[in-house]
Amino acid sequence: MLTLGLKAESQIEIQRDAQEVEQKEVYATFEVQAVQSALLALSANGVVDKVYVDVGSVVKKGDKLLELRAKDLRENTEVARANLEALRTKHSFLSRQFKRYEKSKDALDLNAFEKIKAEYKVSVFELKRAEANYALQKELLDNTILYAPFSGVITQKFVEVGDGVGAISSKAFALESLEKKAIIRFDSRYFGAVQKGDTFVYKVVGVLQDSKLTLHKIYPSIDKNTKKATAESFLKDSKIPSGVFGDGMILLSPKKSNQKSKRVL
Repeated sequence: MLTLGLKAESQIEIQRDAQEVEQKEVYATFEVQAVQSALLALSANGVVDKVYVDVGSVVKKGDKLLELRAKDLRENTEVARANLEALRTKHSFLSRQFKRYEKSKDALDLNAFEKIKAEYKVSVFELKRAEANYALQKELLDNTILYAPFSGVITQKFVEVGDGVGAISSKAFALESLEKKAIIRFDSRYFGAVQKGDTFVYKVVGVLQDSKLTLHKIYPSIDKNTKKATAESFLKDSKIPSGVFGDGMILLSPKKSNQKSKRVL
């Protein structure tokens, strides 16, 4: 009797699930998020000297956002650059000289040729050392300047001119991309029925009519706490700010809405 009862109960569950999946719409909620977002920080310690942006500023990738006081580093970089240029000129002269003498070395005094050869080799090492030093000084200087890692809008500002900041640990700005996405959550019972390419019709307070999105991603796992599955869709040319919540219906494709749910007994 117990076996028959369990079997009958399983059949009822299968029928119920099949009926639910046969519906053409699935209720879902969603949250608007930026496609990219980041808390920006410098990789150097110092005092803020210049701030070029504020909350709401739209920036492009590579734009300068702020600078630290770095007079000593700028001077070190200029000295390293000048030294590098001088050694490049010296190396170029010695290189041409060595090549000329090498062609006629059999007619030259061996000691004279070896001296020219040694000077040329020394210039090679001096040039490499100067290039490395200039690269180091330039990197140290660059680390005092914060650049936008991607295009977007400044949503928060944490520093002002005169503030002391610590490498990595001090936040300077929050930046998010202008492109938005909708994170859509729905009952995990319909995980197998909702697919990429399905349409999501949603409403948000302030929007006068329904808007439609196309699902471009279905997350492969289900939240064990909420029992919700998650999908994602891009919001093209959307003026809806990040953080907005709403709800709507996922419209299942006809060929999918008629599929029956499968359950392992």
